[in-house]
Amino acid sequence: MAKTAKSGKSAKSPGVPDTTRQFYDEIHKLVSDKGFDRAEVMSIIEAGLIAAYRKKYKTTENARVIFDKEKENVYVIARRMVVDNVVLPGMQIHIDEARKINPNVKLGDELDIIERPMDYGRISAQTAMQVVSQRLKALEQNKIRQEYSTKIGELMNGYILRKKNDTIYVDLGKVEAIMPIRHQIPGEKYRVEDKIKVLLLNIESDTQPGGLKVIVSRADRKFVQKLFEMEVPEIYDNIVEIKAIGRAPGIRTKVVVASNRSDVDPVGACVGVKGVRIQAIVRELGNERIDIVEYSTDPAEFIANAMTPATPVEVKVDPVAKEALVLVADHDQAIAIGKEGTNVKLASQVTGYRIDVKSQSQFREEMSSPEARKRLDELFATPAAVEAEEEEGTPLEELPGLTPRVIRILRDSGVRFIEDLVSLDEEGLIGLEGIGRATAKQIMSIIAENVEFEEVAEEEDVNEAQEVDTTAEEK
Repeated sequence: MAKTAKSGKSAKSPGVPDTTRQFYDEIHKLVSDKGFDRAEVMSIIEAGLIAAYRKKYKTTENARVIFDKEKENVYVIARRMVVDNVVLPGMQIHIDEARKINPNVKLGDELDIIERPMDYGRISAQTAMQVVSQRLKALEQNKIRQEYSTKIGELMNGYILRKKNDTIYVDLGKVEAIMPIRHQIPGEKYRVEDKIKVLLLNIESDTQPGGLKVIVSRADRKFVQKLFEMEVPEIYDNIVEIKAIGRAPGIRTKVVVASNRSDVDPVGACVGVKGVRIQAIVRELGNERIDIVEYSTDPAEFIANAMTPATPVEVKVDPVAKEALVLVADHDQAIAIGKEGTNVKLASQVTGYRIDVKSQSQFREEMSSPEARKRLDELFATPAAVEAEEEEGTPLEELPGLTPRVIRILRDSGVRFIEDLVSLDEEGLIGLEGIGRATAKQIMSIIAENVEFEEVAEEEDVNEAQEVDTTAEEK
């Protein structure tokens, strides 16, 4: 077995050339500034030095990287066989060169030779730095992906760094994000160093190896949803639920809400006392108009709510074809349609119905013939509507003071007409799901103030009975 001898240089602590010292300083800086794991960085440095060694000697079988923590030095140890005719420079060393390191060395012995790849020359140093740079970038991008992928869909605060080719660059702290023009609010001004609130929308792979693009948005619908969750505690606590959002960024947004508790008004919760909650959101959106729409299981009522700020006179729906005809007063038609059709488009978006808006005069003109009216009635006739017509009763909507939310709760409990409602006392109302004592008292008060037909009916019955008795006595 051949003897193994170490070089004299390896026995001593090797000097640290300026290039190596600078290289080691860069390691410290990366670990400190980027928050990288030191072991991961050392592994990357090792790969870079080995790559430089391979570049010069075409092999790495006999090489290993040494990190001297005490001396803050890094170098390569290459084990080479002592020969009198060097054929493989990376694996062998001439005996004359070997004896300069260790005078006692013999042919066939092995020596550990200290190599400094960073001092091989410009090309080798560039090779090492290129490998290190690429792998550090991949490490950095992987760290970003791990940290920010869990925050996708969340609001983030940042600073505007610059604008280039309509793209806004945003500093989020540990990463530089981009906001393409399609994710910006039209007409909004972005100034360098301004604070900005954005939605972390996505993390995409870049065209460069290991590269990432962190995409943020202010135009996405979920940006509005997150603002509502931040400003309205009832939404954050899931007492009020956002059912749908339709948005034309910079122009108008419709937010459909529903309450999971009968004692909470979803619209009022979103607006806040004196409008303080909704105003905060509007300011953040650059005065974009926001309509709070109360959800309803009744398609006609839901569509009527969604047409705000217009007030429909009549709504006809075809739930099978998902089409609706909305009639509005002549002076309300422009409001119902909105600028460039924005209002009706958003109403259609949140309800899922294709909505046709007509003014009353326009409708009368088109429906002037009985045949046309009949065709319209047949088109929008539904089994539920036919059944309702066949049943006798006065619709709950005709009772002043009942809100759409209370009407919906009553209908869900089987109370469909005023006649059904007046047959219940306060305790009976409280027994209905979704009706609390306060709401029950309010309903009883409304009935007491507005319902008189039952008393009239009783007086007529008495009069009829008296007439019958009088007739019997005369006979």
